Amino acid sequence: MSAPRVSATVECQKVSKSTCSSRMSVEGSSVTSASGCSQVSRAVRASVASTSSPATSCEGVTRRGTGRPACGGGAVGAGDGCDTTPDGSPRCRAVMNHSPGYPVQVRMDGVRVARGRSPRGARVAARLVAPLVVTVLVVVAGCAQVLPGRTAAVPATSSSAGPDRGGPGPVPPGEPPAAPGPTGPLLTARSTDEVAALTAEVLQDYWRARFPADFGRPWTDIGEFAPVRPGDPGAGAPPCVSRAADLTGQAFYCPAADAVVWDAEGLLPALRDRFGPVGPVVVLAHEIGHAVSTRLGVDAAQRREPASYPTILLEAMADCHAGAAIRHLVDTTTGGSAQLSVGLSERDAALLALIGFRDPLGIEAGDRSAHGNGFDRVSAFQDGYADGPARCAAMTLENREFTQRRFGSAADRARDGNLPLGRLLAAVGGDAPAWYGEVVAHRAPGSGWRAPEPAADPARSACDPTELAAQGAARFCTADGSVSVDRVLLSPLQEQFGDYAGATLIASRYGLAALQALGRPTQGPAAGRVAVCLAGAYTGRLIDPAGGFGLSPGDLDEAVQVLLAGDWAERDARGQAETTEHGYERVQRFRTGLLSGPGACGLTTAVGR
Repeated sequence: MSAPRVSATVECQKVSKSTCSSRMSVEGSSVTSASGCSQVSRAVRASVASTSSPATSCEGVTRRGTGRPACGGGAVGAGDGCDTTPDGSPRCRAVMNHSPGYPVQVRMDGVRVARGRSPRGARVAARLVAPLVVTVLVVVAGCAQVLPGRTAAVPATSSSAGPDRGGPGPVPPGEPPAAPGPTGPLLTARSTDEVAALTAEVLQDYWRARFPADFGRPWTDIGEFAPVRPGDPGAGAPPCVSRAADLTGQAFYCPAADAVVWDAEGLLPALRDRFGPVGPVVVLAHEIGHAVSTRLGVDAAQRREPASYPTILLEAMADCHAGAAIRHLVDTTTGGSAQLSVGLSERDAALLALIGFRDPLGIEAGDRSAHGNGFDRVSAFQDGYADGPARCAAMTLENREFTQRRFGSAADRARDGNLPLGRLLAAVGGDAPAWYGEVVAHRAPGSGWRAPEPAADPARSACDPTELAAQGAARFCTADGSVSVDRVLLSPLQEQFGDYAGATLIASRYGLAALQALGRPTQGPAAGRVAVCLAGAYTGRLIDPAGGFGLSPGDLDEAVQVLLAGDWAERDARGQAETTEHGYERVQRFRTGLLSGPGACGLTTAVGR
């Protein structure tokens, strides 16, 4: 969280995304795309056009099986993995500098894989290295990602691989939660190599049927699925890379070779250890998603209009296609006909894996190296899961809202966007009551309700201490209408996830307070669902606030993580929550509120009010 300086700019309102107005935002930040806001999309295009430049040419990169250059030396066709410089000459799309004078600082999430050089002519999915802070000066466009820290600490799952064997060791503080539960017997009994091979086979079958159904044209099978063992000195050169060692810790789709390539001895086993078998599945589904985009002509469109197709948009498309593919796997698993078993708990683990591949904190959506924060990547996945591939293919800067922002101040950057707990409580307590008060006043004029400031001592509440404790670290008391926090419980959550995890839980309790003020029930699953949605709506106003209190980079990811980790935000006034749902649904409701405002949360005034 932050309290930034502000300056006027044009920004799309969260409550009504079709309406643009002049508002205030963090000084020095660029405003990214939002549905219906041409001013915003132009800002992204301008930022994309100016923030980076190519770091290398495509010299030495050849098209698989032809011996001809992947870029240059002839016409550049669709799927070649190239684009053009401003003067019209071809260049490698994949390798570029990060913004001048702004090195990326990242911390890896407990997955130890040695670093290798980035493949050229490819979209790279993942680079995972030892759990320490490093500085990356060159970021590969497409899927080049690292796993930044500042997430949840939980006991690691058991693993035969330790730090000296290339796999993850014990999870240090600040790491993401372990994947929920093991997958079904069809995957747990298989090796990681077998899971990868089965994923390629099943998803190729899926796209053979789904691609023509959605797009009216036949699917062309992906030319090659290439598992690579970078540590094998006798391994040959993989597609689009001069040495196998260059693939360490990476996975990518290479349009020039029409190949999906991955590190089979480091990356995929590490993902499986961390997230279960669905970890490798979702990464390969993402890379296959890039192949889908290539077949739909996105590569050619990017060459014609590079500013209209920044990396972050292409990554959102691939995340979206991955969501559609995972939906197919979940549906067939539920229906009992799955070749590749992925259940609802594994769906949550897939979201956690995507969050792990988010951008380092402070990267703007308009940066040419940007892939998206965890919230945006999860959002794209959920859109594909809900609506299918056609939604993914229709994504543009005009209809896609990216929430990624830079730090608003040097002080905010220095503390990684986290306020100390006392300052967080003071900031939320000074901001949330007014917003929730307006929500109630709009629906019940004359009610006179004023939202309370959060109390630091729940023991003084008039409610049953057992019911209060069942709600978790943040509580709402129906007897006196108070909102309180248990600092002893809230502090570890802040350490695990970051400051906005706690703020999300507090906001959900204000949602229950608003329900009571409107004469609505505060008990039962429906109340919990509204509370989560309202927490999202409140959060939406903090993305580009009118001044004072606002979100920092990473805050939205912290909200998603705490929603995936437990049902605290969805618990009603008795501390009970819907038992049949998963973190996926909580994140979806939070997104609904954030993107569409409180009117989308099902609030109605009670009869007689």
